[in-house]
Amino acid sequence: MNTALAQQSDSSRLLPSNPLARITALVTVALVAAQTFGTRGFPESWNIGMAEPITGVQSWVRKNRSSNWSFKFFFNPLISVVEFGLNSVESFFLWLPWFIPPVVVFLIIARTRRWGVATFSACVVIYPGVVGVWPESIVTISLMAVSVAISILIGVPLGVLTALNKRFESILRPILDGMQTVPATVYLIPIVLLFGIGPAPAAIATVIYAIPPMIRLTCLGVQQVPKSAVEAAHMFGATKRQILAKVQLPLAVPSIIAGINQTVMMALGIVVIATLVGAGGLGQEINQTVRRLEPGRGLVVSLAVVAVALVLDRVCRSLVIEPGGQRFHISRKLMYVTIIGLAIATLTGRMMGWVEFPFSWGTSFADPIDTGFKWFRTTFDVVTRPFNDFVVRELIVRAQTWLNETLAWQAIVVAASAFSYFVAGWKMSLTTAVGITFIGLTGRWPDAVDTLTQTVIAVIFAMLIAIPFGIWLGRRPRAESLISPFLDALQTIPNLVYAIPFVMIFSVGPVPGIVAAVVYAIPPGIRLTALGIRQVNYESLEAATTFGATPRQVLWGVRVPLAMPSIILAINQMVMMVLAMAIIAGMVGGGGLGYRSIEALTKPDAGLGAEVGIAIVIMATILDRLLQATAKRLQAPSAN
Repeated sequence: MNTALAQQSDSSRLLPSNPLARITALVTVALVAAQTFGTRGFPESWNIGMAEPITGVQSWVRKNRSSNWSFKFFFNPLISVVEFGLNSVESFFLWLPWFIPPVVVFLIIARTRRWGVATFSACVVIYPGVVGVWPESIVTISLMAVSVAISILIGVPLGVLTALNKRFESILRPILDGMQTVPATVYLIPIVLLFGIGPAPAAIATVIYAIPPMIRLTCLGVQQVPKSAVEAAHMFGATKRQILAKVQLPLAVPSIIAGINQTVMMALGIVVIATLVGAGGLGQEINQTVRRLEPGRGLVVSLAVVAVALVLDRVCRSLVIEPGGQRFHISRKLMYVTIIGLAIATLTGRMMGWVEFPFSWGTSFADPIDTGFKWFRTTFDVVTRPFNDFVVRELIVRAQTWLNETLAWQAIVVAASAFSYFVAGWKMSLTTAVGITFIGLTGRWPDAVDTLTQTVIAVIFAMLIAIPFGIWLGRRPRAESLISPFLDALQTIPNLVYAIPFVMIFSVGPVPGIVAAVVYAIPPGIRLTALGIRQVNYESLEAATTFGATPRQVLWGVRVPLAMPSIILAINQMVMMVLAMAIIAGMVGGGGLGYRSIEALTKPDAGLGAEVGIAIVIMATILDRLLQATAKRLQAPSAN
C-alpha cells in the first residue's frame, strides 16, 4: 500500500503543480506527438465531397427555375420586383436631360441653406459626364439607389424591432456579427445559385452586404434615447406606438443618418466586385482597366464611383432633419414654382435633344499617370524585381512549404487550438479545431494555406507601417487633422483600383495583391492606433511625468500599453481588410481562395463556390474572434 502511494506520488511530481504550467506541458506533449505521428498536408482522401451535391442542386435549380413553386412564388417575383426597380430608375435617369440631375441635387441640398455643399454636390454629379462615363454612372446610380432604398426599408424596421425586443436582439446579433465578418465575395456565391447572373442578383447581394450597419445603428439610436424622455411621454398618456413615432424615432435620427451613410459606403465597396455577377456600370469599366493595365483611367473612373456615393450620402443627409436642427419652411408657392420650372426645363431639354451629356474630356488627362507608372517600372526595375522575387521565393514559398510539407496538419490544429484556449477559452479552442479541420475536409486546405500565407505577410507589412505612424499621429492632433482627408480618400476608392498600379509595377502574380492589400488596410490601422494613443487618460500621463519619466518612457511605458486594446482592434481591422482583398489578389494572379472564388463565379460553379465561401468564412471568423478576445484581455479594468 505504501509502495503504491509512493509510486503515485513520484508520478505526480512529473507534472508541474501550477495549472498553467500543466496545460503548457500537455500542449507541448500533444504538439510533439502530432508532429511525430501526423501527416504532412491534409489527406486528399478525407475530402467529404461537399461540392458534388451542391453542384447537383445548381443543376436542379437550372432545370426547375420556371416550374418549382419556390421560384414561381418567391425567388422569381423577388427578382422581377428588383429588376423593375432597377429598370425604372435607370430608364428615368436616361430619359431626363443631362442637366436636370445636378439641378435637382442642388435644390434638394440648398433647401437646408448649405449653399457650398449644394454647389459642390451639383458639380460632383457632372463629373462622370465630363470624363465620358455618364451612361455607366447611370447604371451604377440605379444599382446603388435601389440597393440603399431596400436596405433602409428593411433595416430601419428590423433595427427598431431589435431595440425593443431583447429576445429578437439576442437572435439577430450573432447573425449580424457573422454578416460583417464575411468578405463581400462570399455573398455572391449563394446569390448566383438562387438568382442567376444579372443586375438584379447583384442588387440583392449589395443589400445583404450593406444592411447590417443600417440595422445596428438604428437599434443603437433607439436604445440610446434617454429614459427620461420615454417616461415623460408615458406620463402624458402616450401609447407605445406614439412613443416610438414621436419620441424614440425622432431622437434616433442622428444614428439612423449614420446608418444610411455606412450603408452607402458598404454598397460602394461591393459595386466593383458585383460586376462579376453581371452588375455592369462603373464597376465594369474599372475591371476593364485591370485587363488593359491603365491605372490612370482606373483612378478617373473610380473617382466617378466615389462621386456617386458622395451625392447619395449628401442627398440622404439633407432629406432628414436632426432633432434640434433648424427646420426650413418653404412656401407652397415657391415649391409649386420650382416643380413647374423643373417640368418645363425637362420638356424643353427633351424637345431640344439635350438628353445626352453634351461634351466629354474623356480620360486623356489620365494618360500621364499611365506614362508615369511605365517610367517608374522601367527605371526602378532593379529594385522592384528583386523585391518581387524576395517576397515570392523567401516569404510565400517558404511559408507554404513549412505549412504544407514541414508541419503536420495535426500539429497546426493543436497549436491553433492551444492559442485559442489561452486567449478565449475552451469554446473558442474547440471552434478553432473544428473549423480548421473542416477546411481540410472540404478539400480547400492548399488554397487556404496560400491565402493565409499572403494574409499574414500583408498584415505584417501593414502593421510595420500603420502602427508606428498611428502612434506618431496620436500625439500630434494638428498633423492628424491634415492627414485625415487623405485617409478618407484612401478608404473611399474601390479596392480593385489599388491593384492596378502595382500590377504595372510588379507584373501579374501574388505580390501586386499583397502590396495592394497593405495600402488598402493601412488607413483603418492608422486611425484606430492614433485613436488609442490619443484617448489615454491625462491622469496616467501626469502621474508618469510627475515621477520623472522621460517622454520616451511615457510613450512606451504608459501610452502604448494603455492603448494596446485599440492597437489590437486596429490589427483586427487590418486583417479583415486584407481578407476582403483576397478576391482582388486572385484577379491579379494571387492564387489561393480569391482565385478559386473568381473561378466559381465565372463558370459558374456553385459547389466550388460553397467550399471556397465556407473556407473564407471560417478563416475570417477565427481570426476576428481571436483578435477581439485578445483586445478584451488587454483592456484595462474599469474603476468602479
